[in-house]
Amino acid sequence: MAIERRQAPMTPGKKVIWGTGILIGLFIVMGPVYLLVKYSISDIQSINTGGDPIPWWPFDPTLQIFLYLFKDQHFYHVLLNSVIVAFSTVMLSMALGIPAAYVLGRYRVPGRKALLLGIISVRLFPDIASVIPVVEFFIHIGAHQTYWGVVLAHTLLALPYVIFIGIGAFESIPSDLEQQAWVMGAGSFQTFFKILLPLAVPGLAAAAIYTFLLSWDEFIFAYFLMLGKQEIFTLTLYLNGIKYAEPQNLLAAISVCLSVPVVIFSLMVQKYMIAGVSTGSVK
Repeated sequence: MAIERRQAPMTPGKKVIWGTGILIGLFIVMGPVYLLVKYSISDIQSINTGGDPIPWWPFDPTLQIFLYLFKDQHFYHVLLNSVIVAFSTVMLSMALGIPAAYVLGRYRVPGRKALLLGIISVRLFPDIASVIPVVEFFIHIGAHQTYWGVVLAHTLLALPYVIFIGIGAFESIPSDLEQQAWVMGAGSFQTFFKILLPLAVPGLAAAAIYTFLLSWDEFIFAYFLMLGKQEIFTLTLYLNGIKYAEPQNLLAAISVCLSVPVVIFSLMVQKYMIAGVSTGSVK
């Protein structure tokens, strides 16, 4: 006999508290987004007001700054650099992190705790402190001022999180599924690719999103590794180079362009996260 759980009705005081908290949270989250969009479509009169208060909304909203930006060939080149670095980092991090997470999550590895501590030790120090020895090492091996040097550095930053998230994803899968696949004649590779990997997709998709966000927004390692070579600048370095010289609407437009791919990539991977959950429930 099923037992129905009935929640007590919320009192007016709790409704006020919850409603206030939600409004404050929305303000904190949407406030910067509003300012970013507002400045990106502002006309010059809305920015240079001659001492008058800046309006809450532009006098004459316009997309001219975006048209100007997309006519700049250098901007397209910088955008392409960011896409190449970010997606290469995702692919390399997942290629290295998934097998490591599988082994550490499904098998008893001697010295597992010490190994995990060594993996996460990369992220125990601030980036500004760890960037110095990394850049020095990359200079010695000739990896500075190259795409693959930045990709390797970003992979170094993202790999511990990919491994730890992947370990949690693989550990959550019942071992009975793996044993039943072996009993039915499936090999280790078949079990991994056809049973375990599809069930681990939600966690791995979250790791992919985090890796993309980290690489797309990363500045410190890219700044020191590129050493002023503008041919391989990413969007964060491009924005840093013009922050004191360009009008606010151009900076806001570049920031919008920096944010849109993150949203698109998250929505793309979210589809696979939902597919992974449904696949796991069917199996």
